[in-house]
Amino acid sequence: MRAHGRRIQAGVGAVAAIAVLAACGSSPNNTTTSGPAKIGVVLTYNLPGFWGNYLKYESQYESQLGVTLVGPKVANVEANGNEAAQQIIDVKSLIAQGVQALIINPADSAAIGPALDYAKSKNIPVVTVDVAPSQGSVYMIVRADNTAYGTKSCDYIASHASGPGTIAMVEGDLTSLNARDRATGCTNVISSKYPNFKVKAYETKDWGTDPAVQNATTALTAVSDLRGIYVHWSVPEDGIIAQEKQKNKYSDVGAANHVILVGNDGSPHECDLIRSKNLDATIDQPADKYAYYAIYYAQQAAKGTKYSDGQTTDHNSKIVTVAGNLEDALAAPLVTLAGDNGSTQVNSTDLWCNNK
Repeated sequence: MRAHGRRIQAGVGAVAAIAVLAACGSSPNNTTTSGPAKIGVVLTYNLPGFWGNYLKYESQYESQLGVTLVGPKVANVEANGNEAAQQIIDVKSLIAQGVQALIINPADSAAIGPALDYAKSKNIPVVTVDVAPSQGSVYMIVRADNTAYGTKSCDYIASHASGPGTIAMVEGDLTSLNARDRATGCTNVISSKYPNFKVKAYETKDWGTDPAVQNATTALTAVSDLRGIYVHWSVPEDGIIAQEKQKNKYSDVGAANHVILVGNDGSPHECDLIRSKNLDATIDQPADKYAYYAIYYAQQAAKGTKYSDGQTTDHNSKIVTVAGNLEDALAAPLVTLAGDNGSTQVNSTDLWCNNK
């Protein structure tokens, strides 16, 4: 076994991120660049919640890791309804500005392919964050196991429901591998483990908040045996709770006739909702680690460091292959009020929601 990469020593919130990657294979390419690495950033969103917090962490780790970030270019702000096409423009623009590596959050897992191909043609390595591409090659994906998001979320709902019935799944945009993985995880665990439950899925194009709330409202009024709602991301939760109250379908977590609500992100607001018994659970999608390791791997890419499938890290993750690319599959635990049955208690200092 040979150690690849360098020890990651910065504190990622309460994580104290130190990532020594033990690996088999060839030694790193010790190519170095003069001065701080110049890294371009291309995002889909800068919305409040997960992405607003991600950007704050990114700014913090820029100075901590000693790099220069260019951007972010945010497609949802720049484009008029075609974020995927905008990201191709943004990638070309940043490369023209002389960046040595790119961090990209793809708007569409397949449509990002031409942007990745262009970067490859210019010998600019790419790290994707949060979303894995299904077309094109990248240096590293920084992402958690999104299939596990769906598995844990729907397993929680079915195992805590008052009886068998229907789980309404408010999906994100299925052009994203994340949404597809979360949907697959949910439907597979229900079909294999809970035969008395069924999943009714509602796709939400472009991860739109208002359409997601409307989808949940439809389920609240149309599904007579509704036992829970699984929403793929956190932003619609307030609207869903408001609709439950408006339609007299709301009760606190643990109360009789409670409709279980589980989201994904692990934002500070979600943790507050769990503490106030408005939200049953969430999946901790670590914005702090996403920002830190996206920058770290982009920095290593500029240096020529090599990684390979199967490497383990000391930040509780493993390098795996996803759609032909390497991914640092970061841990993403289920977060609940009690912290029982293998979940993480909402007040844990290991959660980024508590590192304000």
